[in-house]
Amino acid sequence: MIPTEGATVIGREIKFRGEISGSTDLLIDGEVDGVIRLTGARVTVRAEGRVHATITAQDVVVAGHIEGEVRAAGRVELRDGAIVLGDVCAARLSIEEGATLRGGVDPARAA
Repeated sequence: MIPTEGATVIGREIKFRGEISGSTDLLIDGEVDGVIRLTGARVTVRAEGRVHATITAQDVVVAGHIEGEVRAAGRVELRDGAIVLGDVCAARLSIEEGATLRGGVDPARAA
């Protein structure tokens, strides 16, 4: 996936701990531990990405590993190879064959 113009990229060799907030798209190839709040933006966890966080965003696309709650006002996409251990609260949810979700799904509690 090619980064969208203006997107922030957390590279493979980066480990981030803390809170990320704003309104710019975020691409994660490294590790994030904390809270991600990107109102109106997309969070993409690529295949190498590892996230231990609560994520709140417009859309969330996952090909990597997430442990924590995922909240999206729009859509959550779990792609082949994705692993999500935690609840998903989204208006729309797409799960490809080969993705794993261990948690609840609640469209009423979307971001």
